[in-house]
Amino acid sequence: MKKSLLACLIASLALPQVYADDSSHMQQEAVLYHNATLLDPATEQQLNDGWLLVQDGRIIQIGQQQADASLPAATKHIDLQQQYVLPGLIDVHLHLTAGPHRVEMQDGKPVLTMKGHNQITRYHALSTLATGVTTAFSPAGEPEANAEYARQQQAGNWSGPQLIYAGYIFEPTPILGGAVYPKDEASWQQEIASQKAQGASYIKLYTGLTKDEVAMGVRLAKAAGLKTVAHLDNISWQYAANLGIDALTHALPTSSELLTGAAKTAYRAERKNPYNQRFIYSWFQHADYDSEPMQQLISTLAQQQTHVDLTLVVNELFYFARELDSLYPEQDMWVYHPQFRSRWRATMAAPSYDWTAEDFATAQQQLPKVQQLFKRLYDAGVPLAIGTDSVTSGPFYLRELQLSQTAGLTNWQVLQLATAGGARHLGLTDTGQLAEGFAADFIVLTTNPLTDLQALNTVRTVVQQGKAWQVDELKAQLAMLADIEL
Repeated sequence: MKKSLLACLIASLALPQVYADDSSHMQQEAVLYHNATLLDPATEQQLNDGWLLVQDGRIIQIGQQQADASLPAATKHIDLQQQYVLPGLIDVHLHLTAGPHRVEMQDGKPVLTMKGHNQITRYHALSTLATGVTTAFSPAGEPEANAEYARQQQAGNWSGPQLIYAGYIFEPTPILGGAVYPKDEASWQQEIASQKAQGASYIKLYTGLTKDEVAMGVRLAKAAGLKTVAHLDNISWQYAANLGIDALTHALPTSSELLTGAAKTAYRAERKNPYNQRFIYSWFQHADYDSEPMQQLISTLAQQQTHVDLTLVVNELFYFARELDSLYPEQDMWVYHPQFRSRWRATMAAPSYDWTAEDFATAQQQLPKVQQLFKRLYDAGVPLAIGTDSVTSGPFYLRELQLSQTAGLTNWQVLQLATAGGARHLGLTDTGQLAEGFAADFIVLTTNPLTDLQALNTVRTVVQQGKAWQVDELKAQLAMLADIEL
């Protein structure tokens, strides 16, 4: 595959204007991308007739073509033919190395598994890169699989987004390839040390933990020099924020502690049935964002700059679980490996298996309230970013952007969350902008995303760490990875 990618790169750069220079500086493969409109959401700057000089994986110079001035010298000149250049997209919630949810027998008992497979991971890495995502964060995953992906990327063997990751979620429910539940503090320390040794930057705390376990996880992670990200349910976001949690995920802050009065009582009564998943939408029926608990939470998150990825798309997938064919037509699902493509809709429909038509209608009525939460957090200065909670970004990423826009953001603001916001979420200081000294991660589109976010479906070229791929060539490689049975 490495030879194939090299051939594709050479072919993609063999465009009309190619110049050579004998200086030692030029021998380091300086590439000039020019005749484009540069869009930098971090500064909300649109630069017409712009150019980027890339060398050693970095943007070393940026400028605007002047009628009376020549372009900088470079080994290769790439005429982008008046297309649009945007920083590479960042998905801050991508389970890239996970396999499809399925049931396996272990010791004579059925156990849920999400163990992955290298061939599936490589497929999703390619399809994610082909849709313009150059950096991603996996907030949970099999540590060995994530570490293997990082090794293969560093060796230049696997193409895909740069991956920052956590390890197994800490959660009582057993999930093969997904969860671990240490029995005491010493075991927690050992597991955290193991995940760190395999390159994890975060640990992930999950819904089944007690308050004491969440507090212990935050404390032990800090002691180990790792950050914490949490998907919480009955435990309040406020409690986690007070502990100094680094990040929270999902627009499901479904703790009764964030409710008041009769709403709190009614919601607690609903939650007595552990098999009733209607809380996914009913919490929003009860929530009052102007109440004291919610105002305190928003203030705390803003003051502490707790990072949040709401994955609005997940709420929509649950609420519209019986309408996914229209929301996500089959022709858009090429991003999924066939092992996922055949079952993802059924997986998304599982929580609502017993919902009535009235339940779905009520759930769908809550989506604007979910978006109101997003806008409240954004307006308060809580650092948000764009995530999908999928194994590949594709149409889910675009939909997350669209839901953010209809929540009340401008296209500039949405694209800022997708680029510089994602970099800030992950602590990356040299990614997410078109600026000198930054990583040469950018995408080339045929239409302007400031006019319509659907322009992200027109990505034609992806440049990551200075390496260029044509999207059609990335897609062509998927067929070689599609044939596998789990």
